[in-house]
Amino acid sequence: MWRHTKQLMILTGLSLVVWMVPVSVPVWAGVDVNINIGVPLPPAIVVEAPPAMVFLAEPGVYVAVGVPYDIFFIGDHYYYAHGGYWYWAPGYGGPWVHVVDRSLPPGLRRYKVERLHEFREREFQRYTAEGPKYRGRRFNAVAGPGPKVRDEMKRGPMEPGKGKHERGRGKHER
Repeated sequence: MWRHTKQLMILTGLSLVVWMVPVSVPVWAGVDVNINIGVPLPPAIVVEAPPAMVFLAEPGVYVAVGVPYDIFFIGDHYYYAHGGYWYWAPGYGGPWVHVVDRSLPPGLRRYKVERLHEFREREFQRYTAEGPKYRGRRFNAVAGPGPKVRDEMKRGPMEPGKGKHERGRGKHER
């Protein structure tokens, strides 16, 4: 009798395995592993050309214009707001790493994303209206680490790094 029970248990176990394999394959195909416990990764940034970055005086950061992404630049990092989370990277194309709000630069931490949108839209309108005569600070984003020195930033038709109060200095003031 024990032999018959043992054979029945083995047969039942094998039949369960046979029935579980086809059912489990589709379930495994939909599994997504996320190492950022609770923080989703943002979608990849896909643009045809490096976006123009214009300076927003009030928050004191650069912002990408003409692209459907909330990308900002300050210091050596690009910051990306997406889905209620902030990420940073050495270039506008990533790789993006989650950053907590309290670790954001003051210009980004101080304002809600909606307010930053208002600043961006206002400056973008000015940027597009003035075209090549745009006098604000700007640069083209780079896929790798961003500009590290102020001289890489452009200020319209003026020389890089020169503010409106610095033009027209005499020889004795240089």
